[in-house]
Amino acid sequence: MRPDGSRQQNRTPQECAEDQGGRGFSVSTESTCRNCGAELIDRYCHRCGQDSTDPPGDAPSLFGVLAASVVGMESRAFRSFLTLLFRPGRLTRAYVQGQRVRYSSPVQLYLWCTAAFFLTQSFFPVVRLDPETGRVVSSLSSVSIGTGLSTETLARLAAQGTPLPVFAERFDAAATAYFPILLLALVVAAALLLAVQFWREPAIKHAVFALHWCAFYFALEVLRRPLQAVGNWGGVASALSTLIALSYLGVAMHVVYERRLLATVARALLTTLAFAALLGGWLWSTTALAGRLA
Repeated sequence: MRPDGSRQQNRTPQECAEDQGGRGFSVSTESTCRNCGAELIDRYCHRCGQDSTDPPGDAPSLFGVLAASVVGMESRAFRSFLTLLFRPGRLTRAYVQGQRVRYSSPVQLYLWCTAAFFLTQSFFPVVRLDPETGRVVSSLSSVSIGTGLSTETLARLAAQGTPLPVFAERFDAAATAYFPILLLALVVAAALLLAVQFWREPAIKHAVFALHWCAFYFALEVLRRPLQAVGNWGGVASALSTLIALSYLGVAMHVVYERRLLATVARALLTTLAFAALLGGWLWSTTALAGRLA
């Protein structure tokens, strides 16, 4: 089996390499794999998967190989994102069933989606301190907070002579640095919650499902948060994204865990509420962070 998922044919490494001559590969005369020492029966080592052809020897060939690799990676990433967004549960089921070369790994998808989420952080902060009202507010759709700074915190700021806008900048920077803790906690909590509900299923299924679900949630937030700043669309966008997230989770659970529909809907609702509670707990903890910064 080749790394691209296609089946191998019993041909010599030289014959296989010649098929790639236009891409800058050169024929290798080696009969054993240079990486693990196994006997070569095809271009790719059957034991470790390493390519047996020699690397390109000139700049144009190297550029061609790199371009082909980038196009292949982009094609797989694009396919993975489309499947993640529009086919709930399909990526998790494919991964658990061993179909892993066709799509990007769950960790890659999760990191890409969280990276995109962080890019929008500078324009639409997850949590911020309003310098005019002194209230901590959130831009997440699942939960909302609007608590103000405590009287003690405001008194300390006044005694220090620190203007509220200056303190707001300090708070926003600290809250952003605090956010990675939430990213890890969400995946772990989602996996544990799934393990409790589907305790007979293997742990790898829960972990992969949690990564894909959190990746979808952050991708959905990236799409929703710009709409929140447009006119009166904020409330509509939040309600719609919450409904989409709940529906997506229910369908994904049904596809991956194959339980009865009503039971799956109930589990999806329970998971969504627990997910929102964890987000709410983290957001409320930022008010304590404000007290420590003052």
